[in-house]
Amino acid sequence: MYIGIVGCIGVGKSRLTAALASRLGYRALYEPVRDNPYLDDFYADAKRWSFGMQIFMLTQRFKQHREIQELRRRQVGIVQDQIIFGDILYARLTHQVGFMDDRDYRNYCSHFETLRPLLELPDVIIHLETTVDQARERIRRRGRASEQAISADYLQSLSDLFAEWTTAVENETTVLRLDWNNFQPVSEVVQQLERRLKTPLPLPVR
Repeated sequence: MYIGIVGCIGVGKSRLTAALASRLGYRALYEPVRDNPYLDDFYADAKRWSFGMQIFMLTQRFKQHREIQELRRRQVGIVQDQIIFGDILYARLTHQVGFMDDRDYRNYCSHFETLRPLLELPDVIIHLETTVDQARERIRRRGRASEQAISADYLQSLSDLFAEWTTAVENETTVLRLDWNNFQPVSEVVQQLERRLKTPLPLPVR
């Protein structure tokens, strides 16, 4: 089984990814944030670095997606912190707020659409939802200097895009929405997954 966790910056995706993977005995895969050479530059000068940032993230997420597809073929369970389909939402927002110009956005979308036939949705998408104030507080507490200037409007728009997208794919895969203003015990998350899937977890892995 492939479980993808999505949501706004700072919502707590990595924390749940680690806990859920440990509880189920699945493989945990995380966003390539620490190895991103564009991240600090992007937050310092978004207009200059937006395209390079998005193409880097798309490339890294696609590499990870290929790894996931191979793990699925081997029937290995996976929990992923942020999925490749979220990448185009970030690009759309970057364009909407004026950080990426029309030409670069069209170029990015062309790259994404070229990859789309090779992409597979997770078996389950867990959408973590919080207020913007809660997300900002968690961003403050984790202390990444480059993230501290992210505006409330940006976080709200990103949250709205994830809500819109998860609604759009509900007829294609299982979507579980969780109120993540307060962290829930992983045992409760597993119970909710089992109720939605109508099967006990974990499914067999090797």
